[in-house]
Amino acid sequence: MTEINLLQKKIGLNVLIWVMIIFTLFLLNQCSRNIELKKEVYKIRKEMKTDYEERIKKRELIIQGLEKDNQVKKLQIERMNDKIDSLDKVKNKIKIKYVDRIKQIKVMDSEKINNYWNEQFN
Repeated sequence: MTEINLLQKKIGLNVLIWVMIIFTLFLLNQCSRNIELKKEVYKIRKEMKTDYEERIKKRELIIQGLEKDNQVKKLQIERMNDKIDSLDKVKNKIKIKYVDRIKQIKVMDSEKINNYWNEQFN
């Protein structure tokens, strides 16, 4: 019986060793796959990061272009406002002259008015 017990123990020990070897190989395979997957994830993240950075740079260039365009438009608006202001000044001067002329015409008699209009248009 001792030989049978010894044989059973050897068989049990061999089975245990084989199970341990298979389990170790399985764990090594899983670790290797995990490392490969981590490398792939890192690679994909790096590619996505560069893609996002390129998109950001393009958008920044677009924004800079729009800011320059806005600056040009602001200058044009300022110039137009200056022109409007100068036209308003001229308009006010003409109004003042017109009001003065009307006052003069109201004081004139018909002969002076005829003479005035003849001077203005001839």
